[in-house]
Amino acid sequence: MRNHTLALLAATLTGGCATTSKSTTPAGGVVHQYQQGGGAGHANCYWFETPAGTVVVDVPMSAPESKKLRNSLVRPYRIYVTAAKPERFGGLDAMRNPDIPAYTTPAVATEIQNHGNARLAPFHAKNDDVPSHVNPPVPAVEERTHDMVGEVELELLPLGPAESEASLALFLPKTGELIAGDVVAGGEHVDLTWGRSVVWQDRIAELKALEPKAVYPGHGTPGGPELLDQTLEYLKFFHDTVAEHVKSGAPAKIAPADLADIRKKMLAHYQKLGRAELLEKSIPAEYTVQLSALPPAPAEPAATTGGAPAAGTPATAGSPPAAASPAPSQAAPETVHSTPSSGGADDLLNSGADTVKDTKKGKKKKK
Repeated sequence: MRNHTLALLAATLTGGCATTSKSTTPAGGVVHQYQQGGGAGHANCYWFETPAGTVVVDVPMSAPESKKLRNSLVRPYRIYVTAAKPERFGGLDAMRNPDIPAYTTPAVATEIQNHGNARLAPFHAKNDDVPSHVNPPVPAVEERTHDMVGEVELELLPLGPAESEASLALFLPKTGELIAGDVVAGGEHVDLTWGRSVVWQDRIAELKALEPKAVYPGHGTPGGPELLDQTLEYLKFFHDTVAEHVKSGAPAKIAPADLADIRKKMLAHYQKLGRAELLEKSIPAEYTVQLSALPPAPAEPAATTGGAPAAGTPATAGSPPAAASPAPSQAAPETVHSTPSSGGADDLLNSGADTVKDTKKGKKKKK
């Protein structure tokens, strides 16, 4: 009855664009799913009931939708935000008003503080229901934390770079349920806009160590632990497929023919996955990152001076032949890494640029 009620609510909120999806959960599973509409990329939000009240994980992007979802829940108690993306925090102020606390990691909170307005702007321009500004959640989850909410045991896991620069996952040990956010996809292509196919695999390893029984992805359909293996296999195949076109001396920007070939191979290998449009940004970004990781080409030996004859002058009998003038060496490609720096990440997304520039991987001081 409850899932049916939420499905009707979702259809009412967005003209039938948002729905709740049925998911396979283990016996005794407690997590509920809410799927947003197409304007928010059909991103998933989740919640579960505790004796203390309802714990919400991510909120709808629009304020009216967040308010109505909140009103449908029994005693909302706490909100967690998994990443600094509009479809995760857009309706936060509406959902928590006036007295529901919201938490995330320091890295995610800093991203929202520094870049939230810019990330919301294109959505707000199209739809006034999407706020132009959101106050960030409290940066309370600094490290892996064990918590008890009523009688529900909860593990909070800050994660490093994957789809986003930083994110938060939640694990319920008693039921084996993992809310993984955008680190895991459920039957869809993953967003590799920043070319993090290698470092992302470390995040999957961290989540696999939890040995979850059910996995709830940021996009797509929830399932079992096989979603972790499927996401890992996708990352490896994507990396290797792009690598076939990356070699020393290759152009800094991927050739249209190479991009088309990679896209063709990905679509042939993953015929049933949704959100194939993500490949348009993922492939050029991954190509740039892999190319920048290649060692610089060895420098050509310099031409000898001193007694060597001038070019075109016959060598004197008995003297060694003159060395040929070396061809100009190709400049090494500009260093590009997999993690966006400061505001550059958001500028690239808004401008549709083909390259990804950043500083170093790992935790950033500022984005």
